Amino acid sequence: MKKVIVDTGPIVALIDATDRHHEWATTQLCKLEDPLLTCDAVLSEACFLLKSYPAALRHLRAFLDDDIIVPVFKSHPHTSHLFGLRETYQNLPMSFADACIVCLVEDYPGSTVFTTDSHFAIYRQQRRRIIPTIAPF
Repeated sequence: MKKVIVDTGPIVALIDATDRHHEWATTQLCKLEDPLLTCDAVLSEACFLLKSYPAALRHLRAFLDDDIIVPVFKSHPHTSHLFGLRETYQNLPMSFADACIVCLVEDYPGSTVFTTDSHFAIYRQQRRRIIPTIAPF
């Protein structure tokens, strides 16, 4: 079964009804099978972006408690590759969370990235393979 890896944008859009991608993200989530995989860096970004909304953070916690979103990535074994990716895409620039998502795609062959970030159309797995996405663009 294909895994879906969720990036920061859809998490924020799912929780924040004022986000321009809220309706799209909600529709997509209904089509996807749990759990959505992610990394701690994505959760950190989402917490930062939602910090002004305590209720939003409770929603994020519920996604985690209910195993709708599951952080599965450990960055330490991938440190060299993560920073290599950031150097490769420094002109975008690539965030640490985006680099973690690329590594997750490589760890889960055949997976798809659920994102609102158009940079995933540029990023490549194993330096040459397109990363399949579920995206609003």
